[in-house]
Amino acid sequence: MQLQKNIKTIEENLSGSDCKLIIVTKTRPVEVLQEVYDLGYKTFGENRVQELVSKYEALPKDIR
Repeated sequence: MQLQKNIKTIEENLSGSDCKLIIVTKTRPVEVLQEVYDLGYKTFGENRVQELVSKYEALPKDIR
């Protein structure tokens, strides 16, 4: 799965730093967010309130 591979590569590059990975969901459909959530990631960033509201309704409530 390419998405999982890309995230793991980013995490490896951040290893040892004080940085935290935030998954930015701008313009991505709920299905992609759910896929990332299912990989164990729960910290997401969204810059449009309209998108956040619609995505929030469709996703698990423990997302940050």
